[in-house]
Amino acid sequence: MTATASSGDQPRARSASAGLQFALRLIALAAVVAFFMSVGNVNIGAIGQGLGYALAGVTVFLTFRVLNFVDLTVDGAFPIGGATCAILIVNGHSPEFAIIAAFVAGALTGLATALIDIIFKIEGLLASIIVITAAYTVTLHIMGGKSNIPLLGEETLISRHSKNFRNWLVEQFGDQMRRQSTNLLEIMIFGAIVIIVLLILYWFLRTEIGLAIRATGKNEQMVRATGLNHYLMIAVGLMTANGLAAIAGSMVVQQFGFADVSLGFGLIIRGLAAVIIGEVLLRPRSVGQLLVAAVVGMLVFDISRAWIFSALDLPTTDIQFVSALVVLAALGAPRLYDRWKSYRQRHSS
Repeated sequence: MTATASSGDQPRARSASAGLQFALRLIALAAVVAFFMSVGNVNIGAIGQGLGYALAGVTVFLTFRVLNFVDLTVDGAFPIGGATCAILIVNGHSPEFAIIAAFVAGALTGLATALIDIIFKIEGLLASIIVITAAYTVTLHIMGGKSNIPLLGEETLISRHSKNFRNWLVEQFGDQMRRQSTNLLEIMIFGAIVIIVLLILYWFLRTEIGLAIRATGKNEQMVRATGLNHYLMIAVGLMTANGLAAIAGSMVVQQFGFADVSLGFGLIIRGLAAVIIGEVLLRPRSVGQLLVAAVVGMLVFDISRAWIFSALDLPTTDIQFVSALVVLAALGAPRLYDRWKSYRQRHSS
């Protein structure tokens, strides 16, 4: 009896140890990032922007890591979600309703990719390319044929509270906080949304459906052998993932103050970089840690890009080039490190 209890305690002890190590790495990373932001004079707006895009990183994690499905639909779901949010806000709907509607629009975009893959037996990469090609036109139709919709003067999650929050901040901490009030508000609101979504997603992935989705990504044959419809699991997984991308699009639209038809250009690369950065820096083990790592990876990506701009005093026209360099560093550094380790092992033996 004692031996059984002892063996049962070992997995829990290992899990607790892994969780503690993850928390320590997260704290150390936060300290390092804060130091570089301070030294490089990086505006805290980079954190708000990273939180706005964070759920796009979670989308890529779900499709590539959980479902094992090569999906580019995020590049289409993101602007569709942003366009849906913008057009509803312009027509007098609340920002909360607009975000929910954006999720539905993104989920339908993911469903389109799933149906093309399931019905026509076209592999995920080509199916998602077809969808994002059509998504450009769909986004234009949602926006009433316009390529850009401004939200100037409209009530968004940010504008609704900005005046009162600014006044309170100035009263409490002085006039020097006036310039940072909007950035702090974005961090608070977007941070709360991201935390709520992560908690719901963590719960969902531990339900029977969520476990079936995770099993589908690991071994489709095993899922079929248990009598589950693995096609249904793929569809639900893609709908969930791209619905989150659409929520990210709706948040970024409210942050930028406009919706644009090309807003999601290259987002898949950014999401991949976020996932890899989070995994390399935090070495997550559990599903919850992997979700947090994807969000942290997106934050590090945006802060790194802002740090490069600040350190080199680059013009805004170089933003895509700098983004490409950050992505290259995120994707290439782990491979160079592995090659260096293998080189040392060969020459040491």
